[in-house]
Amino acid sequence: MALFFLVFPRCASGSERSYGALLLNSYHSGFPWTDGITEGIRSTFESGGLRINLDVEYMDTKRTSSVRAVRAFGEYFRTKYADKRPDILLSSDDDALVFLLRHGKELFPGVPIVFCGLNNPGFIDSGGDARVTGVFEEMDIPGTVELMLRLFPQTRNLALVSDLSISGMGSVSLVRKALAPFLDRLKVVDLLGFSGDELRDELSMLSPDTAVLLLVYFQDDAGEYYSPARSVALVNSAGPFPVFGLWSMMVEGGALGGSVLIAERHGALAAEMALRILRGTPPSEIPPVADRHLVPVFNYREMVRFGLSRFDLPAGSVLLSEPETFLYRHWKLLLANALVLSAALVYLLALFINERMKKAAEKDLKLKKAQWEGLFRNAPEAYVVFDGANDIVTINDGFTRLFGYTRKEVAGKNLDSVVADFPGIRSEAENNSSRVLSGETVTGESCRRKKDGALVPVEYMGVVFPMRDETFTGFAIYRDISERKKAEDEMLKNLKREALISSVSARLLEEGVRGGVPPSLEDLAAFFGVSRGCLVETDGDGIPVREFSLSEGRVEFLSSPEVSAVLSPEALKGLNLYLWETGKLVLESSPRPGGKEVPRFAGELLELWGDPLHFQPVYSGGAVRGFLVLRLAGVPLHHSDEALLAMYCDLAGSAFLRDRRINIMEEAGRMLDSASRGIVEILGQALAMKDPYTVGHQINVAGLARAMAKKGGYDEAFQERVYYAGLVHDLGKITIPSAILSKPGRLTDIEFSLIRNHALYGWDILSSVDLPWPLADIVVQHHERLDGSGYPKGLRGDAIGREARFLSVADVVEAMTSHRPYRPGLGIVAALDEIRSHRGGWFDPEAVDLCIAVIEEGFTFDGGSYRLFLP
Repeated sequence: MALFFLVFPRCASGSERSYGALLLNSYHSGFPWTDGITEGIRSTFESGGLRINLDVEYMDTKRTSSVRAVRAFGEYFRTKYADKRPDILLSSDDDALVFLLRHGKELFPGVPIVFCGLNNPGFIDSGGDARVTGVFEEMDIPGTVELMLRLFPQTRNLALVSDLSISGMGSVSLVRKALAPFLDRLKVVDLLGFSGDELRDELSMLSPDTAVLLLVYFQDDAGEYYSPARSVALVNSAGPFPVFGLWSMMVEGGALGGSVLIAERHGALAAEMALRILRGTPPSEIPPVADRHLVPVFNYREMVRFGLSRFDLPAGSVLLSEPETFLYRHWKLLLANALVLSAALVYLLALFINERMKKAAEKDLKLKKAQWEGLFRNAPEAYVVFDGANDIVTINDGFTRLFGYTRKEVAGKNLDSVVADFPGIRSEAENNSSRVLSGETVTGESCRRKKDGALVPVEYMGVVFPMRDETFTGFAIYRDISERKKAEDEMLKNLKREALISSVSARLLEEGVRGGVPPSLEDLAAFFGVSRGCLVETDGDGIPVREFSLSEGRVEFLSSPEVSAVLSPEALKGLNLYLWETGKLVLESSPRPGGKEVPRFAGELLELWGDPLHFQPVYSGGAVRGFLVLRLAGVPLHHSDEALLAMYCDLAGSAFLRDRRINIMEEAGRMLDSASRGIVEILGQALAMKDPYTVGHQINVAGLARAMAKKGGYDEAFQERVYYAGLVHDLGKITIPSAILSKPGRLTDIEFSLIRNHALYGWDILSSVDLPWPLADIVVQHHERLDGSGYPKGLRGDAIGREARFLSVADVVEAMTSHRPYRPGLGIVAALDEIRSHRGGWFDPEAVDLCIAVIEEGFTFDGGSYRLFLP
């Protein structure tokens, strides 16, 4: 039975289900907060009773963050976890949760998410995803400030230190709200977004009665990363200010203290939620919670610096870096005992000194000799000793490693004949040797020849030492600087690469496709030393549209692509699909062992452009819309060169897309312009038959509003919107009886209410028509006033569109100036006085000023233009 029970649990555990969990951290491994959360989650899973395989990933957004990096991270997830679907997803901090909310449904459909370390509840409130729950950070700002004032009651200034990251500014916002009850006792000084040196200078100028609350300072304004320990050390170096934090990692990094969140406990809360979900509880039944497990934590070393003791702290406080209690309490006794013991040892050692000194002196000479011989033999550089004839006496192991010669092979040979036997180098080396033998110390950089004939770049030094017999010994050192030279060459190449990117970007973005592609492609070819290739733009089916052919370093634009005449449509479509699936294509006539399978159309491509070839897709509008092919001297390319080609193709794709959009916009503009004129004619004819005065009024208002927009420097699109809206702004009057429109006397209340509804009638008519401008919204607002006294909705201020503000001014001026059946025109002077008197109240100040300006410059109304719309 005992054996049965021993075996049975193992069998049961072997059949127990194993769960997969993926933890995505916003920051990097080694970041204290991230490591603490990870440890809390891992330890909770290990003791939770379930078999869980935890994978941990890091986004590293504290040090690197870009759209390209996030896109690459998504591709990395898609590849790595294609066949490895986790049962639960966990995220730490905001960036990781945002990534999972945006991409989780695609990458891990249906997998629940548990977050922690979240500063912004808005991500969850706006998401409304029933599969998401977790733990919010709740910073104890009042508790930390109370600790600060309790320990330093003389504090009058509170310096808030933060970077300008999303987390940093979110923390600043929360702190400002929480500090409201303390503003009668503290003056808050904002030190936000400074570089390290600037922050140190700003802090050093603060008064001594200042305390510092260090929030989130992990990146300065130049993007340099600061760890918690580094940011605390920076603040501490600025002056004798007590530094407080809101997270345990700040106190661990050297801050004095604070009422802080503990990272391990925070992660454990999230892991407990994840265990509940894995046991069957839906995430929708586990509401998000705030971590209120806040502990007063202090750094012992900082307490000593500020003269604080444990008795000054509140009950339950945790001390970090505190020395061992016994040593701390009895150090004087231990020191006294150590001194007594040391004195005894010194006394005992003194008994042996005389005898030891003789033996030590004998060994000293041998030791020094051995040390110098060991130093010479084991030095990493190449050492060589030569005599007055420049013949080699001996070499060290470093010389053998660098040049390949043994001691026997070079002993007695001329130094220059061994390491400088190469055209152009021998004379330079012999000149250096003569200078050294004459007593000069010579240093420099050059190349030297190895035993196998290869040249190696070296840094050298030669010197001679006089001997007692009036002779001298020469000594030379050679240091291999191949890596440094390689790095310098790479730096120069990077500089050229950056200059090329700048030049190509400027050409493609400023000069467009035809003007920018040929010179930019020639620059790219010159950088790679390429003489043949081409850049091809294709349509959505992979058929070439345009070709920029590269031959002998020169680019020719071919509106009828020659590539389509040489390659079959099947080959072109196959190339297009291959580039979409793999991202690039490298072809050689003799494929490398273990390389990818060569596409069927490879032979046609090699026959057309030669060998080897590098193909790079051109993405435009989210699809492959072309390719760049270059005949290179060697493949594969260095990753930085591949990145350069990819960047060039991205810029070319953007140029292609912009070119297509410009063509589409020009064609659409022509169509819209034609349609708009037709609509205006139809509406004008309809309204002219109803009320010729209204039609003329609309045309005049449209002309004045457009002149105002043009005077104000608004673009053509705005001018069109305001003009066409002006042409139909009173269209709603077509539904009002003519007897009311032309009534010569005073209108009744009912008649006036019908007139006021013409803006709504106009909106009803225009909103049913598909137009390129939002005419209905403009028309319905043209009687609204900035102070809310207008109609039909009583809108105020910015709720009224700018086009409607222009129309309202032009409408009043034209209406007061023109004659009507029920009254004569009041004149332009009265009209301008009217809009001046209500400037800023009823009417937009800018619109009033522009109207007055164009009238004063000679604008007049065309009293007969409306007849163009009469039948």
